[in-house]
Amino acid sequence: MSSDRTERGVAAGKQNQGDVPTGQEGRPQVVLAGIMVRFAAAVYDLGLVFALAFLIFIPITAAEQALGSMPQWIKGVLALAIFWAYFTGFWSRSGETTGMRPWRLLVVTADDGEFPTSLVASIRFAVLMLTWLASAFVILSILTGKTQNTTYATVALLPLLSLVCLALTKKRQALHDLLAGCIVVRQSAAENKSR
Repeated sequence: MSSDRTERGVAAGKQNQGDVPTGQEGRPQVVLAGIMVRFAAAVYDLGLVFALAFLIFIPITAAEQALGSMPQWIKGVLALAIFWAYFTGFWSRSGETTGMRPWRLLVVTADDGEFPTSLVASIRFAVLMLTWLASAFVILSILTGKTQNTTYATVALLPLLSLVCLALTKKRQALHDLLAGCIVVRQSAAENKSR
């Protein structure tokens, strides 16, 4: 499994595909993904995972009508499990989610260019989910006009910090990438065809 992960991992790397610019040591240079393409992939993925969660919750809702309501916290845990399984499963198996494929994006470890392990993908997911929830809270606060409190100001710092990290780090790593030790790269057309 490890050799398969390395072989198909970005390593934008280990062998030159011809159209990939080479760096100092003759290895291909990694093309880092920008913020807009990452945002587009995230929107795509969120649409897919919400649709998946909707389909999974249809029979649960039907069962609730027959058997009685289940506690909301159980529904929340189930929804979180769906999101976790989708993202960590794709990242650790192929380095990409369905939403990342059209833009040829891959999540790989920053040190060796392999796909993240399940643990690393879970760390990345946990921090990403906190950032997304904080972003949703900020947007909801703005829409409801409740932005004049310390909770809003504190929570708003997390997505802002993540964007600052993405803009200022050499490897374009958002907060979740930094804490998980990952980078998001774009594959060349040649690498994409070889998969």
